[in-house]
Amino acid sequence: MIDRYYLEEMKKIWSEDNYYLKWKEIEAAVLKARGKKKLAEKLMSVPVTQEEVREKEKVSGHELNAFLEILEENIDGCAGEIHKGLTSSDVMDTARILQMKETVHIIEKALKRVISILEERVIQYRDLVMCGRTHGQFAEPVTLGLKLARFLETGKRSLGRLKRMKKSILVGQINGAVGTYSLVSPEEEEAILKNLGLKPLAISSQVIPRDIFADYLYAMALISSFSEEVAVEIRLLAQDGIKEVTEPFSKRQKGSSAMPHKKNPVICERICGLSRLVRSHVNVGMSNIALWNERDISHSSNERIILEEASSLTYYILKKLEFVLDGMNVHKKNINNNLRALGVTIFSSGILKLLLDKGMGREQAYAITKKLFIDLPSKSRVKKALKSIAGIPAGEVEKVMNFDYYLRNRNKIFKRLGL
Repeated sequence: MIDRYYLEEMKKIWSEDNYYLKWKEIEAAVLKARGKKKLAEKLMSVPVTQEEVREKEKVSGHELNAFLEILEENIDGCAGEIHKGLTSSDVMDTARILQMKETVHIIEKALKRVISILEERVIQYRDLVMCGRTHGQFAEPVTLGLKLARFLETGKRSLGRLKRMKKSILVGQINGAVGTYSLVSPEEEEAILKNLGLKPLAISSQVIPRDIFADYLYAMALISSFSEEVAVEIRLLAQDGIKEVTEPFSKRQKGSSAMPHKKNPVICERICGLSRLVRSHVNVGMSNIALWNERDISHSSNERIILEEASSLTYYILKKLEFVLDGMNVHKKNINNNLRALGVTIFSSGILKLLLDKGMGREQAYAITKKLFIDLPSKSRVKKALKSIAGIPAGEVEKVMNFDYYLRNRNKIFKRLGL
C-alpha cells in the first residue's frame, strides 16, 4: 500500500509488526491452554520486529521459523515448548483472521457513520423535487430524498452483509499438518481459540478454507461498490449543464492546472477508481479457494497484498464518502431551472396513462402523446389538444400535470424505510 491511501488505523492493523504480535498472541494462547501461563507471559514480553525476522529469514528461508528462533533466543527454558504440535498455517492463518476481525470493527464504524449522514440527507431533502433521469435523459420527477434513499438502503444492506460475514470469519485452527489433530487435540484447539475470541472449524486441512477469505474480500468489494454508486451519481449531477449536486470544493482548492475555472469532482472520481481495485481483488481471492491437496502456498503471496489493500482502501473510500456527503452542495436554483427547462414534458407518462384509462389503444395513445410532446408545449396547449382529441376535461389533464401526482406515494416509501 502507498501512504496516499493508507490511513493510520489500517496501518496499525496490517503492519508486519502487528502480524507478528498476533503470532505471539496465538503461541501464548497455546501455552496458556497447556497450563504454562508464566512462559506465555515471557513470550509476550519478547519484542519481535520485522527487521529481526527478515534478517533470520535470509538464512533459513522460512519466516515462521525465523520468528521462533527469536523467541527461543530470548526465553530461557522454553526449548521444545513453543509451537509444539503446531504447523505454520495454524499460526499464520489464524493471525490473518485476527487482523480481519480488527479491520471489520473499524470498517463497521465507518460504514455506520456514512449511513447516518445519508439518512440525515434523505430526511433533509425528502420533498425537494428534481428531474429523474434514465439513460442520462430526463424521465419522471423524483425528489432528492428518494434518490438518496436508494443509496441509504444499499448501505444498510452492505452493513447487514458485513455483520453476517463478521460472524462467519471468527474462526481459527490449531489442528496440525494436515488437519487431523495428530499432535494436538480438538479440545486443546477449542480452549486456545476461545482465548482469542474465535471458534474452531468443524473440519479443515492445513489451512483455513479460502472461501472464508473470499467472503471477506467480497464484503469489502460490495461496500466499495456502494460507495462508488453514490459517487457516480454525484459526478453525473455535477456535470456542466446540470450542476444540481456537487462534492465539497474549498476556496483555495484548484480543479485544474491549466483551467482555473474548473471544479472537478476529484474525490468522487477517486472513490470510483479505488473501488475498481478493491473489486479486482475478489477474483484473486476466489482463485485462492482451490489449493493442492491439503495445502499449498500459492495463495500466501497474493494475500499479503489483497487482504491489506482491500481492507485499507475500503476504509479510505468510506472516509472520503463521509467527507463528500457531510459537505455535499445542493444547488436548488439549478434543480428548479432544469425542471422549468423541461416544462410539461416531464408529465408525458401521466398523459399516456390518462389516454389509456379512457380506453384508447396503446399504439394510438403512444403516438398521440409522442407527437404532443415532440417540442415543449404549454399546459394550456396540452389541455386543449386532449380535449379536442379525446374529450378529456381540462381538470383531469391538470391532475396528471402536477408533481404531486407522480410523487403521491413518496410518504409510503419513506414509511417502508422507517423514515
